[in-house]
Amino acid sequence: MNTVNRQLVTVIAESVIEQKLVDDVKNCGAKGYSVGHVRGEGQTGGRALDITGSSIRLETVVTEEVAERILRVLAEKYFDRYAVVAWVTPVVVARPNRF
Repeated sequence: MNTVNRQLVTVIAESVIEQKLVDDVKNCGAKGYSVGHVRGEGQTGGRALDITGSSIRLETVVTEEVAERILRVLAEKYFDRYAVVAWVTPVVVARPNRF
């Protein structure tokens, strides 16, 4: 089977910025993404009352270059203004032309 190394970028963010994040991730070169609603607790505590909606998890599998672009955009546009965290995980994928 033909497999290739790629990067899984995971972003947890306020749902109010979902469409902005999707647009930026696609503009960075991602060919696709998945979004789901999540809840949890972190360094700043839980979010018991969220007037802007629940949090989202946006995930995309991309090349290393695209992952770096995404993280750079997140740092420039989101980290200081919104409740956003992100991480990158190496993955091995089949059907490499999709990523």
